[in-house]
Amino acid sequence: MAKYIDICIFPINKKHLVAYKKNTTSIGKILLKHGALASRDFVADDKNAIKDMFPKIIKTKSNEVLIVAIAEFKSIAQREKVFKLMSSDPLMEKLMSNNWVDIKRMVMGGFKNLVDLEQ
Repeated sequence: MAKYIDICIFPINKKHLVAYKKNTTSIGKILLKHGALASRDFVADDKNAIKDMFPKIIKTKSNEVLIVAIAEFKSIAQREKVFKLMSSDPLMEKLMSNNWVDIKRMVMGGFKNLVDLEQ
């Protein structure tokens, strides 16, 4: 079970959603190749999530959707190792060259596990 996660939350234009899915799937595969436990992306489909979450930072526009991207790791040390390996992966530069994400409207951070329950 994951003990550390990274979460990124950001808007993208709805017209880029299919291309974003393809791109982030490739990035997720690189994460897994270098040791991440999981890579998941979610798109908000609830008006409360789109309009009420992070309104001062993200300011989602009517032509945008809100994305939540989560990468899971065994530890923060493993996360740092995976990110270091990813940064030298030749495919990453190509995948990160899109302009779909406005980093000024992105919130992100790492979180350690506090409670872990599953069914």
